[in-house]
Amino acid sequence: MEPRVGRVKYINCEPIYYGIEQGAIPAVCRIVDGTPAELNLMLREGHLDISVISAIEYARHPDRYLILPDLAIACDGPVESVLFLSRVRPAELNGKIVRLNRDSLTSIFLVKILLKKIFSVSPQYLHAEAQSTSSLPKHIAGMLMIGDPALRARGQLPYALDLGEAWKELTGLPFVFAIWAVRRDFYREHREETHRLHHALRCSKGYSIARLDDICEAVHLRVGLSREACSTYLKERLSFDLTPRHLDGMRHFFTMLEAEGELSRAPQLEFIEV
Repeated sequence: MEPRVGRVKYINCEPIYYGIEQGAIPAVCRIVDGTPAELNLMLREGHLDISVISAIEYARHPDRYLILPDLAIACDGPVESVLFLSRVRPAELNGKIVRLNRDSLTSIFLVKILLKKIFSVSPQYLHAEAQSTSSLPKHIAGMLMIGDPALRARGQLPYALDLGEAWKELTGLPFVFAIWAVRRDFYREHREETHRLHHALRCSKGYSIARLDDICEAVHLRVGLSREACSTYLKERLSFDLTPRHLDGMRHFFTMLEAEGELSRAPQLEFIEV
């Protein structure tokens, strides 16, 4: 069989998939691209077997998934690709309308927590499709941007809050935006295939991280960044590991969401066997 594996179509997934794409790491699978929200839905509904998914997708449906160890899209400080941009200072956003990009479930919950905990504000949240700053209506005070568009967006509105940096200042912990997971039913029936793909993804990560300069050369024009900016992003801003500190950050985030009533219960983190 050929398992279906989800991949976010932003460059933050290149350091996981590049080795497989180049044919350096063999992997029997069909890679399917999508936004984070699309991949969440596709895995949940059985249209994918293994995928990168939003951390919140796992938290909402832990009974459906098992986590693949040592794979994540995370940061331990500034991330640059998850930004809240606003026309006014964040402390002045109380009651004002802000637009949330529904492509990223985790970032939506994170920005709400940060605005409340750090700035003590409760804006009016409008969930909408991704939009550029140039087309933002004047009555909307701020917007959440993620992925490649966010990398190009800094400076387009007067104020920018880097969500990774703000989380680190608030908690002292890394933040995990996304993890790799397998459907529990698929794992029960295809344990060996899952382990082979997990091994391939981990090997591809090692291969790719050793060649980040090559990746930047290949993708920087597509993203609209200089090689230097691309290099800083992939080498210094992102983390692709899932260490005990990363897991502590995930648990802390889920516990905060439970306290805010956004989750019925913070889930236990359950993994495939290793």
